[in-house]
Amino acid sequence: MSLTTQPVPVEVTLRGNVGGFAGEYAHDKISGALAVGHLPVRNARVVLDWRHDPAVERPAVAEASADVDGRTVRAKTAAATMPEAVDDLVDRLRRQLVGLEDRTRTLQRQPAPPHRVPIAKVPEDEREVVRHKSFASGPMTAEQATYEMELLDHDFFLYRDVATDDPALVYRLTDGGSAAACPPPSLTDLQARTRLETFDEPFVFYLDRDTGDGRVLYHRYDGHYGLIELSG
Repeated sequence: MSLTTQPVPVEVTLRGNVGGFAGEYAHDKISGALAVGHLPVRNARVVLDWRHDPAVERPAVAEASADVDGRTVRAKTAAATMPEAVDDLVDRLRRQLVGLEDRTRTLQRQPAPPHRVPIAKVPEDEREVVRHKSFASGPMTAEQATYEMELLDHDFFLYRDVATDDPALVYRLTDGGSAAACPPPSLTDLQARTRLETFDEPFVFYLDRDTGDGRVLYHRYDGHYGLIELSG
């Protein structure tokens, strides 16, 4: 099978006073990295964000989302400089493409190195839920959910268990491995937020007390909260 050689359309968004040179660098590097796989890449979006906080050691954040033959592949990195963040992003995208082209290799390969993007410091009374995403998931196994988590470069993945039809969650360990979460408690959104702030966890997996739907409240890298709900 011949490799794709046509440049991939890449849309680059700059935030936080990121210079045009960094945007051009990211465009060329990401386009080139996505153009050498066996699967067709329809388009890609890249966001470069510079966080103006002297206390943050890795203020350059780069993230990408690509449509690869109808499947979404995502990656996010942080570094001391924007070129370093882009280079790390290219490496992660290449790893994601390998996993998508060979699912068996993805499930058996060595865990990816930890790559948590540092979270901005925002006072608790100023934090808001700035992203609320609701989706329906077909039943799957924990192994399949882990594959989806790796493909999307997420730290956790919410899904419906194929054996019980209950909400379930897999998450990434600090050493790069993965684990299945314990059965979730029944909480209100306010109780989940209190747990998140009290125990300083990256996320809280719970069942909505009124609807029974699976939910995950988590820390976003901008210091606010995201909320994902498994409906249906």
